[in-house]
Amino acid sequence: MWVSFTIMTIIEIFLIVFALFFVVQFFNILFRGFAPYVSTRSEVINKIVNELDVKEGATVYELGCGKAGFLKAIEEKFPKAKLIGIEYSFWPYFVAKLQLSLTESKIKIIKKNIFKVNLSDANEIYCYLNRRTMERIEKKFEDECKIGTEIISYQFPLPTKQPAKIIEVNKNHKVYFYNL
Repeated sequence: MWVSFTIMTIIEIFLIVFALFFVVQFFNILFRGFAPYVSTRSEVINKIVNELDVKEGATVYELGCGKAGFLKAIEEKFPKAKLIGIEYSFWPYFVAKLQLSLTESKIKIIKKNIFKVNLSDANEIYCYLNRRTMERIEKKFEDECKIGTEIISYQFPLPTKQPAKIIEVNKNHKVYFYNL
């Protein structure tokens, strides 16, 4: 009887936490303009990584990194790069930190709003955000990033910049490459 009660209590707590997570996500997306948590598919990441030539010691950011799939692929191909993921939502941040702690990865994950992170040391920045966020972040890129910084955006272009290159993943999916 006691074991049954304990298991039910644990399940109820889990369901409450799970529901709370989705309420917070919904609020952040609807009212604060955050991008939803959607991972970039591995086929897309592989196409992007194959287009890059990350120099030894370069600093690579993934904004809204989720589980840091892009950074993991970069680390595999360019092990000498400095890799930083920025994630504001607790659950993806927690999962990424947990997964990376179980490996010998040197990826650093920071739980912070992407608009409050200084990007002046970035050589490469990858983001899969949303149209509204890309409109807001374009000025931040212009103000903080050094000349030569490469911005890679999946699906959502910067509104006033002309991409240096566009890759079509398939008929409806594009990757935009910008050189500042």
